[in-house]
Formats: sequence, structure tokens, C-alpha cells
Amino acid sequence: MDRGLLLGLDVGTTRIKAVVIDTAGGERAASVPTPFGRSAEGIDMGVADLRRALGDVLSALGPERERVAAVGLAGMAESGAPMRDGRALAPIIAWHDGRGKETVASLERRFGPALALWTGRRVRTVSSVAKLGWLVDHGMAEPDRWLGVPELALFLLTGAEATEHSLAARTGAYDVTERRFLPEVIAHVLAGTHGPGPGAGSRAGAAPEAADEVAAVGGAEWGDGRGAALFPPVRAAGEAMGSVVGEAAAEFGLPEGIPVTIAGHDHLAAAAGLGARPDDLLNSVGTAETLVRRLDARPDVARALELDLAVTLWPGGEAWAVLASATRSGLVIEALAAHLERGGSKAGEGMAAIELPVGEVVALGQGIEVAVGPAAEMWAATLEALARRTAAAAERVAALAGPHRRLVVFGGGSRNPAWLQAKAAVVGVPVLRSPVAEATARGAALAAGVAAGWWPTPAAGPIPPLDARPAGLAPWRGQ
Repeated sequence: MDRGLLLGLDVGTTRIKAVVIDTAGGERAASVPTPFGRSAEGIDMGVADLRRALGDVLSALGPERERVAAVGLAGMAESGAPMRDGRALAPIIAWHDGRGKETVASLERRFGPALALWTGRRVRTVSSVAKLGWLVDHGMAEPDRWLGVPELALFLLTGAEATEHSLAARTGAYDVTERRFLPEVIAHVLAGTHGPGPGAGSRAGAAPEAADEVAAVGGAEWGDGRGAALFPPVRAAGEAMGSVVGEAAAEFGLPEGIPVTIAGHDHLAAAAGLGARPDDLLNSVGTAETLVRRLDARPDVARALELDLAVTLWPGGEAWAVLASATRSGLVIEALAAHLERGGSKAGEGMAAIELPVGEVVALGQGIEVAVGPAAEMWAATLEALARRTAAAAERVAALAGPHRRLVVFGGGSRNPAWLQAKAAVVGVPVLRSPVAEATARGAALAAGVAAGWWPTPAAGPIPPLDARPAGLAPWRGQ
């Protein structure tokens, strides 16, 4: 059979998306809900549930999956499962679940400001190590491996264990400048997080003002070696990390023996395949809205932290990226839609001019409030508030990375012309959108093309041109 297709999978927070593309860039997509659910402890899903959902989304592609030559995997970072002997010890805790506060506090006591300088971000409950610490503190047996969600997909398809630079950088236990995991951090979390702070003579509790002090972590000073291999080996996006095994081929309907690669963290896997220029600022708009800027030289991590930016590695590990969180825009949009539906509008009629009590404000979360009034005015005010958050985050990135020439928007929010107009009115640079419906899944498919030997980098694959003026619309303000 002709294997002229590439498969990209994006395991997102709310949906799992699958895209198959051909050599000319034509595509077909399918999606299913991500099976997170509310449990007694918080929001999580079982590895078996993830496996079933992967099977469902691949089944939705139909017989075309039998023509796939390679698979690329991308998706949410931080969320993952602790494993022992190839079996999950606990469910996958959602990255936005708040469990792990005690672990965060313990890590801050133990390592002080050094940890953020190593990992490129302030430790938060979002991090994988925070979830891991919560599980250890609540009686879980010690794992021999932690696999993030894209890594779990790799394991389910191939039996191989590997990760990728941009995903390793989100664990909270990876040095983004030295490009290596931090055994001291991992061992501290595995030991339980209720111990005292750093003892006498410990260098880890002090701020690492000297470069050699930062580089010293990961050496041999942690004597028992616990946790040194907890995370899988880091390999470059686009490298074949395993091959679909017979059992998985039968279960998922994929050809046996085809290569599988991990394309990276969702924002970055998408960005790598957008055809953007080095001086573009990339704007991923989904559940969370994030700004991404590629940097070929190592950034000043301390300055990035001052600006409330995160430093990570670009897929492939040869460049860096800075990320700025604008807000969780998707949650704000959902909150307004729910409010309007309660007030009398139907789903999909959010822009309709319905009359609601005037003189009140509604809190939409993320610190955003809008005055109650006609629905169209509430939508406009909400999009303007979100756009101002984007502009403020863009200014922080520019303060570190220098000016950007364009804002390239991708993800679900890029399909809303009114939102793009609102952004263009405040960011001060031309605003373009990627016409790709599922940018992360398509970026993963382009990485699969590298694994299949079709092209040398994802950017060399078929990439639709960026769109500055959708059909039937006037140019966005700022063009």
C-alpha cells in the first residue's frame, strides 16, 4: 500500500486532535474530547482512558491511517503519569489542577532562587515535579519513570521511552541552559516534601550568582543517585524515537514498523511549522493564551524572570524560546458564553444583541470584568480586555528579546476576526493568522516528515502562507 501520508497527534487540554497530511500539504483532521474528569482529589484521567481516546481519534480518520508513513506527537506539557515496570501508578493530573502547593513550598525552601534560574521559570503547581511530589506525599510507591502525555503516547504506540527538549524543560527539573535534568531536585521530590530547608553547607539554598555554581547541579554530589533516570532520555524533535509495534498497529490501525517522533510542547510544535520569521512574535490562542519568541542565543534567564517570562528550549534543542502568559483566554470566553446563555442567548448566538440588566458587571475570571449590557457590547469589551493582556505580554517579551515585526496568531482564537481586530488595534504591529485549523497537530505531522526522511526540518515541509486578510473582510487595523 502507498504510504503517502503523515500523521500528527496533538493531545490538548480539552481535545485530542489528529491530522493526516500528504506531500502537497492537503490534510484531513479528526478530534475527540480529552478524557479529563473531576475526581475526589481534583481533575485527572487514567492512562487507560487516554489510550481509549487515542484509539477513538485514530478510528475517526478511517482507512487513511493505514497509509501513514510516520507519526509525530505533541501536546500539553507538565501533565504525566508516574510509572513502574511499564505500568501507571496513578492517574494523569491535569496541568491546571492546583495539587502540589506543599511541594512547591518545599522546593523553594530547599533550593531558593537557584531553581528558577536553572529551570527558566518560577516553580509552580503546574510543574510535573509538583504533581509528582503530591503523589509521593499521598502514599504512592516510588516510580522508576515519569512519562508526560506525549511521551505516554509514544510508549503506547512503540513501547519506547523518550522525551524532547521543550517538554523536558516544562518538568520543573531540567536545566534549560545546561540542557540536562537536575538529580538533586528529582531526589528531593521523591524523598517527600515535608523535610527541613537546606542544612549547613548546602549550596542549593543560596542564589547562584556565579555561573559555575549553576553548572554544578547535576553532578555527582547526590550520593544515592535516586531519581537520576526518572525522566526518559531527551532526544531531538524529528528524530525517530521508536517504531509502531505489532500490538499497537492492530489496536490503533497504523502500519507496523513506521517511525514515531515527539514534536514537542504544543505551542512550540505548532510554531516550528508555521513558516514564521525569526523576528515574529507568535501568539498561541487556546485554553491558555501564550506568546512565543524564538531566540538563537541563550537568553538572560535572570532578566526573563524579572519580566515574568519563562525560558524554554526550542524543539530540537539548538535554540531557545521565551514564553509570556497573557491569560487563560479560553476560560474567559467560555465564562462569557455561559453568562449570555443564562441571560437568554443560545449557544452560538453570543454576538447577538440581547438585552440584559444594565449597571452591573460580570466577573469572567482571570481578573477580567465587563459591564452587563447588550451581548455584542459585552463581547467587544471582553475581546478588548483580552487584547490588552496580549499587548502587555508582548511588551515584556520585547523588553528581553528586542522588537518584533509581526504578531502571528494561531490556534482556535485565530479564527475569530473580531478578536484579531481587537489585537491589531493595540499591539502596534501587523497581525497575521495561520490558516491551519489544527496548528499543533499539523506541526507534529511535519516533524513526522523529518522522521520519515521527507524533509530536513518541519519548516521545509508544506506550509500554507500566513493570512493577513481573510476573504470577505476588510484589512485588520494595524495592517
